[in-house]
Amino acid sequence: MNDKFETKKPGMLSGVRVLEFAALIAAPSCAKFMSDHGAEVIKVERFPNGDISRQSFGGGATGRGPMFLQQNAGKRGVCIDLKDPRGVELTLDLAEQCDVVIEAFTPGVMERLGLGYEALKVRNPGVILCSVSGFGQTGPNASKPGYAHVAHAMSGWLALQFLHREPPERPRGPGIAIGDTTTGLTEFGAVCAALFNRERTGEGDHIDIALFDSLFGSNDVSLQAELVGSDQSVWYHPVHEVKDGYVTANVGPDFRAWSNVCKAMGREELLSDERFANHRALQEYIHEAGALVSEWLLGLTSDESIERLEAHHIACAKVLMIPDVVRQPQVVERGLIRSVDDPVFGTIDLVNSAYQYKYHHSGLRGPAPRLGEHNAQVLREVLKMQDSDIAKLERDGVLRSEDV
Repeated sequence: MNDKFETKKPGMLSGVRVLEFAALIAAPSCAKFMSDHGAEVIKVERFPNGDISRQSFGGGATGRGPMFLQQNAGKRGVCIDLKDPRGVELTLDLAEQCDVVIEAFTPGVMERLGLGYEALKVRNPGVILCSVSGFGQTGPNASKPGYAHVAHAMSGWLALQFLHREPPERPRGPGIAIGDTTTGLTEFGAVCAALFNRERTGEGDHIDIALFDSLFGSNDVSLQAELVGSDQSVWYHPVHEVKDGYVTANVGPDFRAWSNVCKAMGREELLSDERFANHRALQEYIHEAGALVSEWLLGLTSDESIERLEAHHIACAKVLMIPDVVRQPQVVERGLIRSVDDPVFGTIDLVNSAYQYKYHHSGLRGPAPRLGEHNAQVLREVLKMQDSDIAKLERDGVLRSEDV
């Protein structure tokens, strides 16, 4: 482990127990944030092969793909057959001992399994159930599959990236499932709010989080501009080509910033040009101003560009490739990568928590589990089951685990 980031500080969610029924990113990331904050997370994986991200996106034959390793670090894993009544009863017993249940089935599936909110509340009146889906539990699209690329298309996100440009570009998928990651953060805030409310009132809740809603609500201004009839066009943060790559640097957004850009370029005479002489004019001719900056930057390297721009207090950065991103000094200093002892790969580096606190700890609590790795441990500790009863469930195929 990286001792620099080891700490005895308690997690803010220490003592909270979470039961997760989910795969891929949107819901597992929320549960992972909770684990980072000290919660005990028990992940119930799909029977019999587990979370699909084990074998996908670079997972291969190991069953430990990068996505699975990142989104499930620090959790305990069980694999229970929910089509077997004994598996459902076992799961209800676990839910009775948990503060939060997170599920990402298609709406209606939890009810059909006998694990819906009303069934959980009978056993655990204060339970907080967070249901995550593509379009929520209600509305005409509720039964649609919940995937990030669908939310990207229907929330306007893809159109904003490509079709509102002049000229329009052919839409293409982004390199990150922003619909999923945004939803995970939305869930985390909602679950923490529900836990806070339960501390005051004793009441649980059923939280309904949708990928579409999360992405729709995270729009900065374009959707709101349309609703109020503003003629504001979509704004794209400028990316400029330089001799050895690309840099990003804004022309504005205010006139003072533009003045500094002109000074950096050695083109202060532009401040007398009626197209760029004040804030109102600059907004009208913002694309022309950006073109002048791009033309200037073409003659510089990325290092030269950053030096000139930063000397005049202009927010800018190199466009980094992935190998450079994960190894930059800022990542190291902030502890955004942490070493863990993986049960298959040995010591590996994983993406760490983005949350930093003065008096509390947030960070990876350990590696992602092997399939069904903690079946016996969880049932023994949480439900006080006898080893003989656990062994029978294993023999009967209600539980499944990898050979360790």
